[in-house]
Amino acid sequence: MISNPHDLLFKGVLSQPEHARGMLCAIAPAMLVEALDWSTLTLQPGSFVDAALIPQHTDLLYSARWRDGGEALVYLLFEHQSTPPTDGLMAERLLRYQGRIWDRWRLDHPRAKKLPMILPIVMYHGKTPWPEPLSFDALLDVPAGLRPAVEPYLVRFEYVLHDLSEVSDEELRGGAMRTALAKLVAMCFKHARTRADFLQILGRWMDVVREVLRAPHGLEALAQVMRYILEVNEHVEPEELQGLLERHLGPEAKDAIMTAGQRLIEQGRQQGIEQGRQQGIQGMLLRQLRQRFGDAVNAQVEQRIATASLEQVEAWTGRVLSAATLPEVIGD
Repeated sequence: MISNPHDLLFKGVLSQPEHARGMLCAIAPAMLVEALDWSTLTLQPGSFVDAALIPQHTDLLYSARWRDGGEALVYLLFEHQSTPPTDGLMAERLLRYQGRIWDRWRLDHPRAKKLPMILPIVMYHGKTPWPEPLSFDALLDVPAGLRPAVEPYLVRFEYVLHDLSEVSDEELRGGAMRTALAKLVAMCFKHARTRADFLQILGRWMDVVREVLRAPHGLEALAQVMRYILEVNEHVEPEELQGLLERHLGPEAKDAIMTAGQRLIEQGRQQGIEQGRQQGIQGMLLRQLRQRFGDAVNAQVEQRIATASLEQVEAWTGRVLSAATLPEVIGD
């Protein structure tokens, strides 16, 4: 199995604004949806997930402008663990990510007097209910009797939890702004990993599958979805999936989709090997830098390493032992 098939499908589809737009509109508060100019939705570069959490978490950061001017940031963090997180600290991680986003924004807007708003969203499709508090201040250890007196001074925010198990298939099909591919992907996230009768469910979604196929790059998109299904559902046999596609789409479309899917699987295996190697080198470099330079290795340094190329990280690793200062390793 390719590592992180959920991550591959999520980023492969929802890193495209035309597919993410409808998903975000369905998740965000209605008044915020009305206040944003969704035609300006733009994917922002970089990742804010800690290196140690990369195998379990994927983040996408989008910016969009207000209809009456100005800029808002919508931060979408996707949770794809097979079981819910056990540390109970999702809100604390989201606060840390928001701090990093604002740090980077400050570098580009040094004279700004206000910060852009960030809407933290967690999309979840685990097999059991989400167990964690949605409010950050619920994590703070404050005696109950004292809380009313200190509450005005506490950090307080909630994140939006989009638990696909609580969304009906009719709701997933709905939404005028959702593309057919975004609808199909959401359905697969909800059902593909957990349902032994998934092919029966997929059969009821063939009208959406045909719509995906008719769209630009539809063949490649369907191949990616079919690959995901085969990777996460042990009950689905390739022959059965091919038979379903042939009955509903025809033999030529079936052959093209499955061939493209196998090609993607091979590409994904190679990418997984390369990604694992890069993450290992990044983690080693961070440990070495912290040992040498301590607190100077801040969130901006972590972000720079997380988004650097493999060649750059290898070059920095070679400088660690001989450099006297942190800038000598990674530059100013």
